[in-house]
Amino acid sequence: MTTADTPSMRLYGRHVFICHHGNCAPPNEGENLHRRFLELNRAHSLNKLRNPERVKCSIVDCLGVCSGGPVMVVYPDGIWYHHVDEAALDRIYREHIVGGRPVEDLIFHRLYPPDQEPPYAPTVRGDAGTWQPDEAPANGQSSTGQTEESTTATDAEAIRAAARRARKKKGLVIINTGTGKGKTTAALGVMTRAWGRKMRVGILQFLKNENARFGEIKAGERMGIDWVSTGDGWSWTSQDMAETQAKARHGWQVAQERIRSGAYDLFVLDEFTYPLHYGWLDTNEVIAWLEANKPPMLHLIITGRFAPQPLIDYADLVTEMREIKHPLKEQGIRAQAGIEY
Repeated sequence: MTTADTPSMRLYGRHVFICHHGNCAPPNEGENLHRRFLELNRAHSLNKLRNPERVKCSIVDCLGVCSGGPVMVVYPDGIWYHHVDEAALDRIYREHIVGGRPVEDLIFHRLYPPDQEPPYAPTVRGDAGTWQPDEAPANGQSSTGQTEESTTATDAEAIRAAARRARKKKGLVIINTGTGKGKTTAALGVMTRAWGRKMRVGILQFLKNENARFGEIKAGERMGIDWVSTGDGWSWTSQDMAETQAKARHGWQVAQERIRSGAYDLFVLDEFTYPLHYGWLDTNEVIAWLEANKPPMLHLIITGRFAPQPLIDYADLVTEMREIKHPLKEQGIRAQAGIEY
């Protein structure tokens, strides 16, 4: 064998192994963790070949443990982690891979006594912290000649590609809030789309009068949609606020029954932000209940102005409707049937 036959290899900091054999955990769990690790690597630029602190992550057929999985090993540290799910992986990445501190409560085996692991290789080599990402020139182009816009588009495509590979799905919590019009309208559009996909859909309206006959309610009846209105009209036109609040609290009880029934793929809580905003219901208690009882694949849409910040933080998708022009203010045109009711 000649020198020319000797392989070469770029420097790196750590190597992570994730088992997907199937004895310690279903193989797809290990594969999902591998995909998530690569996403984190890209986000921290620890996937770059020229970065001497890059972290390699490999799926292996078996790590010889066959229990307590998914199992993940970090070398050269010699740290073995057990029962690694996505939350644990994120923590291990943040605290151990990036922060250099092993996550003690997740470790079940180690090759070296604590604090006696081999020193961090890039530190020994003297190249830790030396790598810097390429900076874009002042003309707005990257070192590859891409403009900022095309680079952003490339990043967006990378995100979409990663999402396609992960095939991750979950029941989303969607909030339509803001002072502009269209919050309920947008929710009804999604509900119609879901109905067209033969999904099981329902809606509960909190403030709109239970005897109202708006166009969307008539359409819902024809479509066979479970439609419940529990209000007595808008809070600012209510003649009996005690009754309005009582109806809202009753509406939440009805909503709880519907949500945990498992009978829906998508459910809309229309104008639900108002009982939370006015304090008729405790926002934190509502969120805690949803976390404990909402079926994982149920999509939940919540509409209304003044969405509380904790609800926004809990949600997966939040859109704020903002008024730019309004026919009533600009032209004196009142609400019209088929357009607004």
